[in-house]
Amino acid sequence: MFLNTKAIKRFFKKGKNGMSASAAKGSFRLYTRSVFLGGEGDFDSSFTQRKLVFSAILAFTALILQESIFNDLRIMGTKPNLVLAVIVLISMSSEPRFAMFLGLFSGLASDVAFGRYLGFYALIHMYICFLTALAVRPFLKGRIVFYMVSGPVFIFTYTLGLGFCARFLALYASRAPVLYEDFAGHILKKVIPSALYTYFFFLVLAVPVTLALRKLGRDKRKGIDFD
Repeated sequence: MFLNTKAIKRFFKKGKNGMSASAAKGSFRLYTRSVFLGGEGDFDSSFTQRKLVFSAILAFTALILQESIFNDLRIMGTKPNLVLAVIVLISMSSEPRFAMFLGLFSGLASDVAFGRYLGFYALIHMYICFLTALAVRPFLKGRIVFYMVSGPVFIFTYTLGLGFCARFLALYASRAPVLYEDFAGHILKKVIPSALYTYFFFLVLAVPVTLALRKLGRDKRKGIDFD
């Protein structure tokens, strides 16, 4: 009733602040391309204090959700590894040294939550984050499309590696008679469903988390120097 329909029509015809429709569309396409394809010019991998706090809170929240809600939301007997999805995604946009710190923090929190072998997940997560940042960050800064495409490779590899390390440690501690009774069945029934379930949440978080990291990294006055 109280809407100014003429002003609205002028906005869509000319664009905001007098911008033409073609210019507005071109600007939108350019922005979308920048968001999803990224590039060295508009992405800064250095971490600020706000990025540090955001990453730590996100990893801790993922751990709480993983061990509470998703214990009852299993698919094919498996639950998603939300912590893995979060730390891999953040490490893709991080410096290796910060990624190691994030992995150590999330791993120690997982060790406390699971209560089996203190330091096991801390060590594994630290190497996972370091290798991810080392492989991705220098070459594909902020390219969300690449994160989405390469995500299954990282998540499947790390899910398989985590399971192998856990089984090997159980075998060493004499809590398992053999390493694998049916390795092919383990891949089909455990690793692949868990990796796919984890990758789904990786996709859900890819755009908002990467954009949040990009925005939180603009405050240069609160930068963190790891040297």
